[in-house]
Amino acid sequence: MAKVKTKKEITQSTEIKENVPMIYVGPGARNSILSTFAIFADGIPAEFANDDVFKHLFVTPDKLNEARQAVGRKGTALNTFYQKAVEKLKGENK
Repeated sequence: MAKVKTKKEITQSTEIKENVPMIYVGPGARNSILSTFAIFADGIPAEFANDDVFKHLFVTPDKLNEARQAVGRKGTALNTFYQKAVEKLKGENK
């Protein structure tokens, strides 16, 4: 069984990367450029690069399978960030 990464390990592995394709693994939003599994060829979009929640939901293509599993597994850092993103998006749509 794969080792579950800690929040610190996820944060370190999702350092902001520029000019590297990044895939968004968070929830989709209707009035946003964010769509689950959207690919951003130039890295994390500027409006999300410094966001304390959304910046963690962008992964490099080689980390996609691992990230998909982590998002769906309760207790992982990516699952926590995903849930926070859902709440944040709900707050914006009210």
